[in-house]
Amino acid sequence: MPDDHVYGVRLFVPGTAATPAQWQDSLGRSGLTLDGGALTSPDLGFRALSEWVANDGSFGQAFGYGTMTPQEQYAVDAAGSALLLDLPVYLGAPVATLIAALGEAGALGVRLEQSKLGWPVTRWVRALEGGDPWALYRCAVVVLQGEGGSRSCGMHVFGLPDARVEAAPVEADRLLGELNVYQLAEDPVLVTGDTFRPDLDTPRRRLERWPDDGYPPDHPCHNPFGTWRLGGEGGTADPRGDLRPVFIPPLVVLLTAAEDRAGRPLRRDEVERVTNEGACMMMAHADAQHLERGRGYADLEPELAWDQWQVLRGFRD
Repeated sequence: MPDDHVYGVRLFVPGTAATPAQWQDSLGRSGLTLDGGALTSPDLGFRALSEWVANDGSFGQAFGYGTMTPQEQYAVDAAGSALLLDLPVYLGAPVATLIAALGEAGALGVRLEQSKLGWPVTRWVRALEGGDPWALYRCAVVVLQGEGGSRSCGMHVFGLPDARVEAAPVEADRLLGELNVYQLAEDPVLVTGDTFRPDLDTPRRRLERWPDDGYPPDHPCHNPFGTWRLGGEGGTADPRGDLRPVFIPPLVVLLTAAEDRAGRPLRRDEVERVTNEGACMMMAHADAQHLERGRGYADLEPELAWDQWQVLRGFRD
């Protein structure tokens, strides 16, 4: 559940240094301080958690998705060791500063653990500093195909929901890319019941926010901000007021506590009672979005509480 999730960015960084001491020396020359399990710098403005990883012979495979040249992948495969870094920030300019410094310290590539996409250092720096949301999206987010349609993976590194849709693969790639880049570039305030279309020639699809059911909450690829489910073609928008109810504490916390007290799965009537009796504050949609990002995870939709709770509690069994 939410308390188990640490949000932000996780980076896997293979480099030429073979020991923690060698990493300390090379990072120090790049203005970074590696002290025990922490990586810091006056230029970063945050403290990253760090774990040293010995090369077990699989580093090259971790970058084996066509994102590196054979020569670059060979260098990664022969890396001395790697660092696994947990950053308490979303993907943006401060991360570009860090990745550039890591490159100066001998980093051979950087893999984003939330989507498993790994690129050379220079590609990351260009994407993060270049101001092109499509370039950044392609660096950080992958689209996966499955029986339930197509879904994106990786938008949580920006503090945003992923998306999923049932459509032919090419059309699904287009719809998911357009919606996700729209979120990334414009930062719109979207809510369940809104509709989306990338252009005037494409039918609208209704949006519903659901918990991410693709990965368990403790997996790096799990998106704590959930997933936009795009409905079928021709969807219509629900009326939207100026304010929305925000559960304080979040509904998912209330239901988790109620189920822990009961020692068994809650019945539907019990979920509905907790939902109906939970304390709420009426907030503007933009303020509710800001609160969610600061908290690090999305709450359940009250009107869909029973069905969405089944998605979340499935990971508790």
